Amino acid sequence: MSRRAPRSRPASSQWEQTMLLCCLIGSTQMTWGTIVPALPLYVDRYGVTAATLGVIVAAFGLGRVIANIPAGLALRWWRPRPYLRAVCVLLVVVTAATGFSPDAGTLIAARLVAGVLGGAAVTIGFAVLVAGAPADRRGRVMATATAVQMSAGALGAFVGGLTLTWFPLEVAFVAASVPLALCLAWDAARPAAHYWRSLRVGDRVARPAEPSAGGGASVASSGLLVVVVALALGSFAAFFARFGGEQGLVPLLAYEQGGLTPLTLGIALAAATLASLAAMPLIGAVIDRGRRVSVLVPATVGAALALLLFAVAEGPWFFASAIVVYGLASSIAGVVPSVIMSERVPAEFSGVVVGATRTAGDVGAVVGPLLVFGVFDAAGVWPAVAVIASVLVVANLLIVRVAITSRREPVLASG
Repeated sequence: MSRRAPRSRPASSQWEQTMLLCCLIGSTQMTWGTIVPALPLYVDRYGVTAATLGVIVAAFGLGRVIANIPAGLALRWWRPRPYLRAVCVLLVVVTAATGFSPDAGTLIAARLVAGVLGGAAVTIGFAVLVAGAPADRRGRVMATATAVQMSAGALGAFVGGLTLTWFPLEVAFVAASVPLALCLAWDAARPAAHYWRSLRVGDRVARPAEPSAGGGASVASSGLLVVVVALALGSFAAFFARFGGEQGLVPLLAYEQGGLTPLTLGIALAAATLASLAAMPLIGAVIDRGRRVSVLVPATVGAALALLLFAVAEGPWFFASAIVVYGLASSIAGVVPSVIMSERVPAEFSGVVVGATRTAGDVGAVVGPLLVFGVFDAAGVWPAVAVIASVLVVANLLIVRVAITSRREPVLASG
């Protein structure tokens, strides 16, 4: 009687693989989102000013600026899976060790290194995701990635607040590295094989463009340039607000003015995440019906007005409510640019555009904390939040124009 051949383990579904890549990107972001409630506490520990906190936050953004383009170019020579795993393992180790920094200088240096590793990890992850996303679901894949990435930072803040409530300050950094380690274990057990095969050594970081109706494959360079500039400006504004406001000034005000604790700050940020996730199916359906402008404009204006609320919010409930409103509005506004990218940018340029927009965003992550905390120290809270709100509104004007023209022009890349 012949022995049966052992049954091979069933491969994970393409949707599971998509979620795995999105979670790898999101858990990478959690390595800095989880420590949002912790960083302001180092102002007291080291006896430094709020401007020094701005430098600590900006050092991470500077590391990301340094890493983005080289990390994307290295995909021409290095296989994506071992490359990403090596970067993520180093990020886990550096993040866990950062909390034990003995002084502000060491903490700044550690955040710079973490920025280099974090920027490289997200760039690699997004390049693989864009290259492997099925043409008929590219918009949904990118929207899912955006939602997971944006919500992961706020969810991380809840984990950080919970950790700070029960454990010493250093433990928050150890906790920040755990989700990424778990995602690495997930990929070890059930690899995202479809995505890892989408990029091979020597290939360009994007697939060839599929032909589109109406001759859309022959793209006017000037039109594509407008789209890229709009996406870059929007990315700059989003990161400027995130690092200068959400992860910089807002936690500081939450403790000094709002009467929040690390735990209640984490709960407020988590509530904003849950509200955003609950809104995503409805927002996705509206966007799929072509309503880009009617989503982007109210969400951007709502985020700007919510920022102004932080200048007058006093008491835990008022301040926490402002956090939820701002988080919800900014999450909704952040989906539209990713959908525009998936529709308007030809596939052969997607890797370049991802790198360019991420670099612009990370420049915002550097400039935001330095400028916002500088204005706060010099002029107070009103001018500081007004700067963030103004950048958000002005930078998104060109995306609104692109969103309007998207309804009249042929799609440049399928999906």
